[in-house]
Amino acid sequence: MKPFSILLIRLLGLYLFLKTLFSVLPALFIPNVGEFWTGEMLPVLIATVMVPMLGGVLLWCFAGRLADMLHGDSDSAVAATDEDLVRAGTFLIGVYLVVRHVGMLVGGYTATGSIAFEALVVVVAGLCMMLGGGALVTLYRRIKYLGADR
Repeated sequence: MKPFSILLIRLLGLYLFLKTLFSVLPALFIPNVGEFWTGEMLPVLIATVMVPMLGGVLLWCFAGRLADMLHGDSDSAVAATDEDLVRAGTFLIGVYLVVRHVGMLVGGYTATGSIAFEALVVVVAGLCMMLGGGALVTLYRRIKYLGADR
């Protein structure tokens, strides 16, 4: 299960990095590209572009450690259970939400001075998904065995 988690964590990191890069790349080729590097836009660019890209690179580099945190240090070739997949998937979705929306939260605050509450709610939900995977596994187990005698 751990190699599968490492693969998924690295794919998520690659996705975050490339999606952010390709979203900002056309803006870098416009004639007045110097306007993007002004003092007003620099904090917004750092928050909305560099945070997700840095998050993607960190996910790629620390995929092994994150998989150890999810599954322990055992390297045994145990078949993955559906509960392990739920735990790993919940963690990855939470990481994606946090990395993607922290940039929006900080960018919105630096640009307008107000808190983007929708991004704040998504960041909190993502953190809960990252840290509370056991609760979702318990909920999954209850739904899976609903109406069946174990």
